[in-house]
Amino acid sequence: MPFEALQRRAAAHGRTAIALAAKSPAFFIAFGVLQEDGQELLTGPYAQWRTLLEGLFSEYALTSPWTPCPQTTDLAKACEWLEPWTDVSGVEGILLKPLNGRYLPGYRGWTKIRRRDTTEIIVGAITGTLTRP
Repeated sequence: MPFEALQRRAAAHGRTAIALAAKSPAFFIAFGVLQEDGQELLTGPYAQWRTLLEGLFSEYALTSPWTPCPQTTDLAKACEWLEPWTDVSGVEGILLKPLNGRYLPGYRGWTKIRRRDTTEIIVGAITGTLTRP
């Protein structure tokens, strides 16, 4: 969902809110669990956060709009995801995280791969009139 649509939904009330929710549904997409029983897990590896997340989805049988972020260690699979997801959902890219990586505040240890669309064009222009360029 484009950010502008999310802002409109957040500010809406009553029937307008219901209509906007039907037109632009929102989803909660989680990539991991960062705290458990009041204990921060930021120093643990990403694989630990993911295992806890999958356990919660299984234990509570969570379904849409609650969604675990898809994950793969297969680069070809990740590349397959990039184009259709950005076309349909407005997702701007995919994030690469090492399974043994830890969250380091203020440090960019993860890599975001954005989809880039390009178009080649030729632009021509004339200054002056057509008879006296």
